[in-house]
Amino acid sequence: MMRAAYILILILFLAAAAYSSDDPDSTVVYWVFFNDKGPDIESRIEAFQNSLPQKTIDRRRKVLNTEIVADIKDLSVYEPYLDSVESLVIRIREQSRWLNAVSAEIDISNLELIKSLSFVVDMQPVRRSDPMSIKTDISESWTAGDYDYDPPTTSLDYGRSFDQNEQIEAIWAHEKGYHGEGVLICFLDTGFLTYHRAFNHLNIVAEYDFINDDDFVGFDPDQDLPGQPNHGTGCLGTIGGYYPGELIGPAFAASYILCKTEQTGSETAVEEDYYVAGLEWGERLGADVASSSLSYSEWYSADDLDGQTAITTRAANIAFQKGMILCSSMGNSGPGKFTLGAPADSRYSLGIGGVQWNGELYRSSSWGPTADGRIKPDVSARAVKTVAATPYSTDGFGLWNGTSLSCPLVAGAVALVIQAHPDWGPEMVKEAVKETANRATRPDIRFGWGVVNIKDAINYPSLDGYISDGSTGLGVISAIELENRDTGEITKTDTDDSGYYLFPNLDYGRYNFRIIEEKYLPFEKIFTIPPSEEFDVFLQPVERN
Repeated sequence: MMRAAYILILILFLAAAAYSSDDPDSTVVYWVFFNDKGPDIESRIEAFQNSLPQKTIDRRRKVLNTEIVADIKDLSVYEPYLDSVESLVIRIREQSRWLNAVSAEIDISNLELIKSLSFVVDMQPVRRSDPMSIKTDISESWTAGDYDYDPPTTSLDYGRSFDQNEQIEAIWAHEKGYHGEGVLICFLDTGFLTYHRAFNHLNIVAEYDFINDDDFVGFDPDQDLPGQPNHGTGCLGTIGGYYPGELIGPAFAASYILCKTEQTGSETAVEEDYYVAGLEWGERLGADVASSSLSYSEWYSADDLDGQTAITTRAANIAFQKGMILCSSMGNSGPGKFTLGAPADSRYSLGIGGVQWNGELYRSSSWGPTADGRIKPDVSARAVKTVAATPYSTDGFGLWNGTSLSCPLVAGAVALVIQAHPDWGPEMVKEAVKETANRATRPDIRFGWGVVNIKDAINYPSLDGYISDGSTGLGVISAIELENRDTGEITKTDTDDSGYYLFPNLDYGRYNFRIIEEKYLPFEKIFTIPPSEEFDVFLQPVERN
């Protein structure tokens, strides 16, 4: 009671000094960080866990492996602290449970007063940046008759989106029955025109406009700038669109949480607080993956991009620790070192770069490394002439450029890996996606580990290759034996007509690989798994007298 009385007196005393100025130059936006969460921690943690959906609990348990999956980061800001600060600011914008902070519009004359509060541990200016502009990269929308292509021999008609799906092996995944079913994706962007025909099938489980504090994520002319939902509409179509003959996204059957967090326009660029609020909300609802084609760099120096300083990066780190994988665009500020933005600098998130149709680098794709020397991007996907849903009609499609498009392609790939392996935690998913990308043996700050490969990631770690006749070069149909040297367990498989073999999802360890055929000399080799191995064998025929 004495502590509560003290806080009340403090509020009354300081409120007299607080005032709001009509001068916009005197108003600043800051994050205000508190040093604790107040009393009754254990009971509040228990109450929070009881409020979580079972999907969130199950996903967190894959990381924590404990019954209690909630922690102090989940608790709301302590109400008396909030009340004290609220009396000294113009407006509280957002609260962050994870960061134990609020973002607030503050009269500059009150900054020192707020900093002096005993429970305020730090203050940091809110950063701001526009979403990566792709307006000048959008081609004219097109219809089925505008493009001459040979329909692929698949069960789905991908139209022009065939190439971007084929490049990441999404076609193979779809044919195996992986379309994103059962996976929940949190999508953070400028807004979404969900009436587009590419979204008729989409399972949207929740949506919220964090900018205007309502549950409509489309275009509202009374509060949105023209073009507000364009960027988000295009990006959402790239991952989740389904309009056969025109566009099919890699995770078209996943479920989606739509967060409108980024306001367009240079004078009203949204601050990072909306982003953090959206990420926390999506994680609490049980999202497995988050995708954001947003990059914050304008107000950060290269030294700030160290994986732990930027507000959005700090939130991304916590999201991963709770079991959610965030895919973040690197940005379109390349070529050149240190051109990346936050939160792609997170050591836990996947920073996504861009390539062309042939795997060559998209020139504008931002480069790493991070300030602490880590390679970024992590992986890449198509960012040039990528098919997307356009916001100008209910059935328009166009070709867009930018890492804004490569990011949802990778997020879709991650979703399919999670669907195939619901028991995998985020570390395993991330490892599989990176270690099976096409430059995994030679990662660099332009491509990262390379273009993702959904097929190999789903089979990771694996051993595969071709068995051929050493004389003719033709494929050999043969039985192959793989023995785990640690456990003695033996696994067998047969090659197909072309001589191809595959041992998927192996346990880590050392293996004896053996082929014994009467017509050929015996063959044996030792492998260490992981990473995955690709190994071809040319069997030598037995010479008979």
